[in-house]
Amino acid sequence: MQTRQVICPHCGLALQAPAGRGGDIVQCAKCQQRFRVPKPAGITDDTITSWLSDAVVPPHVGDDDLEASRPTQASVSTAPAPRPAPLEAPREAVFSASQAPPDAVVQTIRLVKFGDAGALMEFQAARLKEVAFRTALPRRCLRCGTPSHLLAHIIIYSPVLVDNVSLEAEQAAGALRLAEDQVRDLSPQQLLERLPMVPNVPAPGNLPMPYWVCDMCSGAGLIGGQIQVNTQSGNGLCHLRIRNLRRALEFMEAAGGGATKGFRKLREHIESSIENPWEQLPSVIQHRVEQWYKPAGNEQYIAYVPDRDRTRTEDGMSGLLISSRRLIFHTRLRHSETTSEKPLKLQVSNSGGKLSVKLETPIWDIKHLVLDRDGANLLRRALVVSGFKPVWE
Repeated sequence: MQTRQVICPHCGLALQAPAGRGGDIVQCAKCQQRFRVPKPAGITDDTITSWLSDAVVPPHVGDDDLEASRPTQASVSTAPAPRPAPLEAPREAVFSASQAPPDAVVQTIRLVKFGDAGALMEFQAARLKEVAFRTALPRRCLRCGTPSHLLAHIIIYSPVLVDNVSLEAEQAAGALRLAEDQVRDLSPQQLLERLPMVPNVPAPGNLPMPYWVCDMCSGAGLIGGQIQVNTQSGNGLCHLRIRNLRRALEFMEAAGGGATKGFRKLREHIESSIENPWEQLPSVIQHRVEQWYKPAGNEQYIAYVPDRDRTRTEDGMSGLLISSRRLIFHTRLRHSETTSEKPLKLQVSNSGGKLSVKLETPIWDIKHLVLDRDGANLLRRALVVSGFKPVWE
């Protein structure tokens, strides 16, 4: 019968459970405490190398960077998890959390593979004891990249690599989120002290490690963590999957992996790839825009510029949309379009730190559209890319 590893939430002992079973109440052979076996989810360590079926496998990512021996599973339920072999970094110093100088960065993070489903990284579990490592994820939304209106979530490292949002729901972990105004001016150390410990996860995986999602994006599918650790020695390995490749690259650099071949390969891939601007929109705005914009034929979406005369919660309901063929102005009461062949004139004036734009076409005009600095820059680039020849005044 196939089995899978589960971790006792009380003492951390690695036990064997039937692969297809979940929800049963069992008793730990070591501490005699009873707990419910979690339902099977995600991908086990045995298949972790094939979890990205369409992944791009960097040909020189792996053994040249760091050699890693994964911990093996206990053969019987009463045996403690065997101690894993430590990662080796022959060209770089490796410190334990207690030995490392405060500003030292231990470069033991390895890119396993990357593809359309994200980047999968591997590192020593002991790195979770480092303040700099646990705050290395950039303070930007993991989906759309915005640096504002963020919620701080906490990564839940589990015995299997699963979607973090699923684990939050399973644990009813609403307390594992803090609003931006609660953490905005905190130092990295203060931020970690404000965040709660993660329940039912063996140390050091129970230490809070924040990731960021804005109030308009869903966190589903953005990140997932796995931990396999010997609870007696504290040694083990972690895997972290980040869906957004740019955020993964920024995390690797901040975590000390900027000199590895995997980092360079991922950076080259990102620089050579054509980004899909539609995927950079928050999911809420995508759904709203889809109500009034439908691409025709091979028409390509280029940019959406919101009207800052309205509240941010109304983004997607009104504003300008630029595609490879059209410029569209939409509000709840109006929908106007023009094509790139038609003349376009824009008059811009400064109004209280924002830009007031008057836009004229041969058949319709906008008398007052308010843009912030990001919106103005986005509009200029989008009009050039789409082939419009606007006259700016």
